[in-house]
Amino acid sequence: MNVHFFRRIASIDDYLAIQAALNPASSNGNGAATPRDESVTRESSTPLPDGIVTFLMTDVVESTPLWLRSRSQMYLAMKRHDQLLTVSIDTNGGVVLKERGEGDSFFAVFLRATDALAAAVDAQRALQSELWPDGIPIRVRMAILTGEADADDGDYRAPAVNRCAKLRRRAVGQQILVSETTYSIVADIMREDLQLISVGQRRLEGHERPEQIYVLQHPEVVLEATVPEDS
Repeated sequence: MNVHFFRRIASIDDYLAIQAALNPASSNGNGAATPRDESVTRESSTPLPDGIVTFLMTDVVESTPLWLRSRSQMYLAMKRHDQLLTVSIDTNGGVVLKERGEGDSFFAVFLRATDALAAAVDAQRALQSELWPDGIPIRVRMAILTGEADADDGDYRAPAVNRCAKLRRRAVGQQILVSETTYSIVADIMREDLQLISVGQRRLEGHERPEQIYVLQHPEVVLEATVPEDS
């Protein structure tokens, strides 16, 4: 593992410099993610990154009715969901911090924002290709946000975490929403098969100032392209 992989990142410039110094190619040339030596899991003794990091949060849409419909079928579906999410995150250099952190959700952190985008798309592609049990359609909404946060006992407690969770709540269907801060980092360096479409400014719950929100698109993944207006 690169000894600089988890050093503190104090600024966006530092963040971009480390992204370039790690592994410029986060894919194998055809859009598919390639396993990386830097990947770590929660069981690793390697400390989590501090400073500027990128969070990925996911949530199964309308999961409660699915559990009520068939607990046994939903249990099997969620086991498969967990496998697909974990592989997509690990393969792209992320760390799964919490499973079931809030509802049927995942919470992961990445040093590189481009890796978070790749993990989200890989996960959606796998989820949409899966043959789910009858009557148990698994749809997952996601949010990606870059901000400053310090690790604390294997977790993060920072405004950026709360903002990412609130951004996820704005997502509909199988959407991947991306924050303005993440967009500013990846706009000129992300994979050519990915596209970020602006949906305009939206307010996140509890925040007065609206911010620009983007929807991540990929030609092989069906993703909603609109976000409801502020009420």
